[in-house]
Amino acid sequence: MNNTNRQISQQDFQIGKTPSLAKAGIRLLSRFAMLVIRFCLAYWKEIAVTCYGSLMMGLWIYVAYNKLTGFEQNMEGMLRQPFPRPFAVFLAYAIPGSELIAALLIGYHRTRLFGLGFSALLMTAFTAYVGLAILHVWSDKLPCNCGLIIQIGWKKHFVFNVFLLLISSWAFVLQWWILKSKLNPDKGNKIDSSKITWSIPIWRNEKRETLHRLKCKHTHTKE
Repeated sequence: MNNTNRQISQQDFQIGKTPSLAKAGIRLLSRFAMLVIRFCLAYWKEIAVTCYGSLMMGLWIYVAYNKLTGFEQNMEGMLRQPFPRPFAVFLAYAIPGSELIAALLIGYHRTRLFGLGFSALLMTAFTAYVGLAILHVWSDKLPCNCGLIIQIGWKKHFVFNVFLLLISSWAFVLQWWILKSKLNPDKGNKIDSSKITWSIPIWRNEKRETLHRLKCKHTHTKE
């Protein structure tokens, strides 16, 4: 009888322990979710610049690689564009080189602002060229020399270029905003950063210990 009672009590203990573990897991997941949300709200500009910059950098590397690996086709297509022959030959070398330069500038954090601005300028030139083709300034049957594997029409290409132009321009504005906020620190960012710090238990305990030590030291100096 005593053994059965002990077994029943152990089972009851395990059954009672399971909901407490589930509650602790849910509580831990909710704290982690709140930490992620607070981090995203505090550093949304940096996250957006990282995503948009990575997109533009990957695009420039991709199209420049396609143009350089198929350089003969790129040159042939450029010579068919409505440009003088010397200028078309210059563009066949300059455009992939400029795209690689833009990717390198975006990849380095100190030159990211210049890279995003340069990307916006390149996209402005490409968008203007496609827009002139849609307006029949020159023949819209000219081959597209953008370097994409999937060939799309001029109108879809214009919409795609406008989308990339908006992304690169917005990323440039956000990067300029970040650099400006570093020169003139905003109080709101400090508050959000402190909330993130206090939401992490280890950092919270460390801050409480340091505050307690400062209070004790202050009381000793008064005495």
